[in-house]
Amino acid sequence: APFQITEAEINDLLLSVPDKSKEEALNQVDVPDSLLKLQLHKLIGDNPIDKMTAWRACSRKVDDATGIVQLMLPNGAKVNYANTTNESQGSMRFLVPGGRSADTPDELSAAMVGIRTISESGAVSTFSREQIELFAVSNLMSVHLDLNLEFSYIDANFSMTDNGLVAVLELLHLLFQEPRWELPAFVRAQQAYKAQAYAVQKSLEQSTMDRLMRIMYDDGRVSEPRVEDLNKLTLAKVRKAVCGQLRPQDLEINLVGDFEGKSAQKKAGVEGGLSTGKHHEDADGEAEVFEIPAAARERRLRELDEALWKYLGSCPPTNVEQSDFNRAPQINRGPEMPPESRWRTAHLEDSDERAVANIGGGAPNRWGNGDIYHAECMKARNFTWDAPGSEMKDHPLYPSMCLLAMREVVNTRLFSTVRDSLGLSYDCSFELSMFDRLEAGWYSCTVSAHPSRIQEAVEAAKGVLQGVRKRPISEFELSTARRTLMRRHETDLQSNEYWISLLTHLQYDNRKDISCVRDIDMMLQRLTWRDVQNAYLTLLTDADQLFVSVSTAGPGSSYVSGGAAPASVSTNAPVPKQLLEVD
Repeated sequence: APFQITEAEINDLLLSVPDKSKEEALNQVDVPDSLLKLQLHKLIGDNPIDKMTAWRACSRKVDDATGIVQLMLPNGAKVNYANTTNESQGSMRFLVPGGRSADTPDELSAAMVGIRTISESGAVSTFSREQIELFAVSNLMSVHLDLNLEFSYIDANFSMTDNGLVAVLELLHLLFQEPRWELPAFVRAQQAYKAQAYAVQKSLEQSTMDRLMRIMYDDGRVSEPRVEDLNKLTLAKVRKAVCGQLRPQDLEINLVGDFEGKSAQKKAGVEGGLSTGKHHEDADGEAEVFEIPAAARERRLRELDEALWKYLGSCPPTNVEQSDFNRAPQINRGPEMPPESRWRTAHLEDSDERAVANIGGGAPNRWGNGDIYHAECMKARNFTWDAPGSEMKDHPLYPSMCLLAMREVVNTRLFSTVRDSLGLSYDCSFELSMFDRLEAGWYSCTVSAHPSRIQEAVEAAKGVLQGVRKRPISEFELSTARRTLMRRHETDLQSNEYWISLLTHLQYDNRKDISCVRDIDMMLQRLTWRDVQNAYLTLLTDADQLFVSVSTAGPGSSYVSGGAAPASVSTNAPVPKQLLEVD
């Protein structure tokens, strides 16, 4: 709708802003050296060294093979950390179960807007937003709050020198204990998601995927937020939704960084800029290895454990009622729906002609479990993960490794068939949701093509998805997928973000344990094509279990309709049947 704003309204708004004195305008922001300096004694009490030593002795576990350390803080929070020299900064992720899955039907997107409200406020305790921003800049750290369907989380990067870790722990302590809930921040968060909701409907790719999720699920938690749902929210509602998740006793804290100081030792051995250089007689020798003395390494790790105990373990458990986050979304029962309800078409008016289609259906989570309808289908098929002759079927990683290998094979078949052989698509891909906590999941296949050929591309992609049953996965296809996954794993081990993902949920109530970090290579090496073919049977790919969303862009009025519309006809000159590749 067009804006209805008058000149008088703009003047009134400008005049309503309170005046500032010259002294206030020129007042410099006082940057704090510490956020908790005056509260430390109150937090940790008397004899902190004895308390910390006793706690560390009874709650610290170390895995010798991976070097992963696991702790349980006094307030119930769980900690996993690993020492790497991948990056100069350290990385940390705080997770609490919930995310969008904790939203109630009458308060959809409450957690999402609530998390954004805290971020928009940027202030904690008695410190202003400006003070916190300058505190973060001066200590070389960044903090980002977000959520997904399963979890709310806080990502932080911090300096490994000076007081970087302590500074970020102080800020996160106050973020959990004394966040600032401000009405202007809530309004900004609400407006940001309203703008995003409008933008999604104008995006060909995003709107197509959103329509697929809405026909697969009658659950607003898995699709993009709607303006009408956002308008129902209040500051009190979003605050309640977030406080029911951000409880210190439910925290999982994962850290990765050079906590032993190897990078500092390495830098100390580098010559200065005015050095004349060393002789090259041993240039062909092995690279120098910097060994940290055991006493120095233990001292650094003790300081890390003490900081975690002092700043995070001192957050008292809250009595706020925990949000109900165990309501997994349930996929629609395709066979009970008319065919036109499983297919959605749309057209967006645009100067460029293009088309996108998404094909989706039910799938299990990372551990091989799906929702109620998925479980019924698996029972009807007599499916079991107990593949005959499999060496690794009892390993916790078995379902997820089989699903990942199967995903690579399907991706390869899609690309080689729909794009290379038939020339129907510019690009195509296959993805799995792979949830950790929720017993639910889906797969989605994305196809990009010209509007005149998008229907043919959709049928070809459906043929590939359903054809794996008739043309089983070969040993050669598995070998290619195995190399791809192992090479990606080896490369990703050089990043802190990947290490954080490996540590995540190690102490959560699921099947994941240290072996899921240690045995990835071994699992990939021992998988057989029968294991991967068996994993394919967990996908709901029957004709009446597939959901399709097709969108075209080009000249003509926009529309959205149910049912399989006729193939769109180009208004420009006909496109040659053979696609040209441009480098």
